[in-house]
Amino acid sequence: MQGIKMIVTDLDNTLLRRDKTVGAYTAGVFRRVRERGVLVAFATARDFRYITEHISNHINIAPDIIIADNGALARYNGDDIYRRLIPAEIVNSLMPRFDKVRCVSTENAYCLSGEYANDHWSIGKKETVIADCINATKEDALYIDGNTDKTAAELTCGFPEIRAVKYSYVSLVTVVHHEATKLKALIETERALNIASDEIAAFGDDYGDIEFLSHCVYGTAVANAIDEAKSAASCVCGDCDEDGVAKWLEQKLL
Repeated sequence: MQGIKMIVTDLDNTLLRRDKTVGAYTAGVFRRVRERGVLVAFATARDFRYITEHISNHINIAPDIIIADNGALARYNGDDIYRRLIPAEIVNSLMPRFDKVRCVSTENAYCLSGEYANDHWSIGKKETVIADCINATKEDALYIDGNTDKTAAELTCGFPEIRAVKYSYVSLVTVVHHEATKLKALIETERALNIASDEIAAFGDDYGDIEFLSHCVYGTAVANAIDEAKSAASCVCGDCDEDGVAKWLEQKLL
């Protein structure tokens, strides 16, 4: 397959196995992809620091482009291409609508509920705050997430500036800026790098991936993806636990 200039892949349950790892085979395929001059982008709901401080070192794949925080931020070689934050006053008004706020992420800090203390976060660094109860922030936020029984409409009612994101595999609900989507961040990346949608191979599995799978000519859902993602994609590759993304790339691109 000729003409592919960029690989865009979700992380959890797509590139990453269910245990959050990748094997040597997948790491090797991505190394060969980059040797061919093809750019690699990670498009994830995860915070940008999770990628730069944890995941890249852990799986030995360093992306050229990071589309993080459900599309609130896109960076290429450390420079912002796209950035959509929730104003602090809206974040503070939203907090009482959650049964429990678990994380508020700003560009300068994490504020995490105590039960996140042993997770993958940057624990021990001065910008990380652990608190039993999160109820206020002075900074604009990339996202706020937590537990709630409210519908997306109830959670965001009165705030047209935001949207709620749900996931198929966890009970958390995340609120981001209404223009923070993986697709919008990807489109800005395409413009900045002069890459067309038919020059991108995209991979995903969940609700947040549906738009960009449909947008890209080579949109591919992993076998373990939700049905809606498979319907939006042009094809389906193997399961995330079976190196599905890497096998597709080796067969189609390499």
